[in-house]
Amino acid sequence: MAMDKRVVAVLDAIVNDPGITGTKLEEQFCLTRKQLSYTLKKVNDYLESNHFERINRLKTGKLYIPRHVIEHFRQNQTAESEHRYLFSEEERGQMIIFMLLTRSERLSLLHLSSSLGVSQNTIITDLKKVRAEAIAHGLEISYDRGNGYHILGEELEKRYLLLNCLRRVLEIPVAKNIIAQYHTIMSTHLEKVGNVFSEIEKRFKIQFTDRQLQELIYFICFVLHRIESGKHLVTIPGSYADIIRSREFSLLQSVISKININSENELIFLTALIQSSNIQSVADKYFHLDAILLESVVAVVANFEKISCVTIKEKNELIEKIYQHWKPAWYRIRYHLANTSSVYDLVVKEFSHLHEMVRRAAAPFEKLLHCEIPDEEMAFLTVLFGGWLTREGVIHQIKLQKTAVVVCENSATISTYLFLTLQVLFPELHFTQVLSRREFERYTGHYDVVFSTTHLSTSKMVFVVNPSISSIQKSAFRSHVIGTLQGVDPNIIQIEQLLLIFERFGNIIDHKGLQRALASYIYDGNSGGSAAGNIEPTTPPLAELFIQEHVQFAAELPDSWQMAITQASASLLKSGVIEPRYVQVMLNKITHEQPYIMLADGVIIAHAGVDDGALDTGMALLRLPYKISVADYLLADIIIVLATCNPQKHLKALAQLNEFLEFHDGGNVIRRAPNTQALINEFARYHQ
Repeated sequence: MAMDKRVVAVLDAIVNDPGITGTKLEEQFCLTRKQLSYTLKKVNDYLESNHFERINRLKTGKLYIPRHVIEHFRQNQTAESEHRYLFSEEERGQMIIFMLLTRSERLSLLHLSSSLGVSQNTIITDLKKVRAEAIAHGLEISYDRGNGYHILGEELEKRYLLLNCLRRVLEIPVAKNIIAQYHTIMSTHLEKVGNVFSEIEKRFKIQFTDRQLQELIYFICFVLHRIESGKHLVTIPGSYADIIRSREFSLLQSVISKININSENELIFLTALIQSSNIQSVADKYFHLDAILLESVVAVVANFEKISCVTIKEKNELIEKIYQHWKPAWYRIRYHLANTSSVYDLVVKEFSHLHEMVRRAAAPFEKLLHCEIPDEEMAFLTVLFGGWLTREGVIHQIKLQKTAVVVCENSATISTYLFLTLQVLFPELHFTQVLSRREFERYTGHYDVVFSTTHLSTSKMVFVVNPSISSIQKSAFRSHVIGTLQGVDPNIIQIEQLLLIFERFGNIIDHKGLQRALASYIYDGNSGGSAAGNIEPTTPPLAELFIQEHVQFAAELPDSWQMAITQASASLLKSGVIEPRYVQVMLNKITHEQPYIMLADGVIIAHAGVDDGALDTGMALLRLPYKISVADYLLADIIIVLATCNPQKHLKALAQLNEFLEFHDGGNVIRRAPNTQALINEFARYHQ
């Protein structure tokens, strides 16, 4: 028997997390208790029809899953899903566009209906919706008896649409099965195109990400099929004009000729595609160096340090990493090749203050582009900076922790976001690397645990994780991982057995109440006492940091700028927020490095690093009667001292301070305040 998509999803969730409860399943899939019972019945009908034991619900709310069911469906998840997969509405829309752009024969309503396993009326409804996406590309979905359904418009726009559509199709769980249906195209072109890209990697001294390489090879196969069908690029946009003079264009000419592409327009298009593709690593960084782009990266990192008040220790390494991302991103934006990796909503939701700072720091990029950076590209920059802050903030962690690596076949954006998310979710583990599958197969470094987006063959513990894991799923996933690492299978903890033990040593007055309490304590990841519920560091607002004891108005000028900063730091020192050495590190940094710490006219913010004697997060403010010279390179009459023991904990307050100074004339508000309490009230009023 076949299963619908909801039944498939529930079965997959159960075998991937055997400790999941009925309540969790109801929350995860938005089901009522009755709907869940019906779904589990369908699951069991499928299991029995394939000669497996049933899944049973226990009185505790847990599920009993036979071990052979778990092992079979984990090992054969992809193969099973190919035989029982039902496309969602969105996936059907992408499949329709994909089929229209890769067709080798006339496509009728009946053909589309049978291929996607839905009625013709459903296909008609789907066609109405996908027409809007075609129109956005300046294209039109048309039908006539001779040609069937087809797409009208410029060839370049069709290829843009095909590329976007292919990326989404490759994210469908049965993508391999879909591509296998194009046997004629793949058997003709796949091996040759694969060899060409191997040569491109060697000549360009780069390595594409696994997903990017797969996407490029399949896309070029379909482009060759279109060219053979007489669909050529007649015109190219003006933004491609400089490509013909680029080094990449020259290098590609001899390589691409091996797959019979000789048209200049086709070569220009493929060069643009290569230039804008994500890469995993660069063998010779100087081979690809663009001085103007590199200068913009240096300026962005400097802006970020100024805005966030974080001193990046391994700055050169971060600049190289951002440059490696920024160069293809710059070409993508310039050539209007959209990045469809959907991490923007996740980043904005969980790292909003950091994202806002990165957006402000990225002004040099936008100046170079003469346009705003698209949301998805900006989100990845946030992930890069966030990952680096996390990395530098956990250097002091003890080496006795288990070491973990992350293996992700997705784009660099998704990989880095997943790496950052897992670091936050599992502070008990020391995460060292994020690897592609190909890199993992060759990896010789030490690791104890692997987190992967797909099943891997290794003797070490492997936990399969969804790249876009939700907040609800995080708690259950954390419980499962920690339980396994500690040698406890959450599935074997039976509440009834615990109650029998308790009864041996005393009388239970409220049997059901104790049963519920134990179940909540052991299994409910949303309980206030769960480890997962307290992993996010609190981010205090500005008004919580600028309290009475940390705000001073000086009647007279100090003897020196060093004395002014020392005076401003006094309350933080007294309250235990910083150690004495923190003040000395700040003074040395200003004297020798002269960092640009001016937030607004006459307003400076002095700070050191998280490992320089910061014990907690705090801010202190000193207002002087007149401006003084600070190390002979700044003039200031408002001195703010910032300390934080966590690279992200101060970001909310700092974002509010920047907003206060920039949009509410904050500098003059501070200068006009009649007393410290009045100023504290102003902070509270602006950020309540």
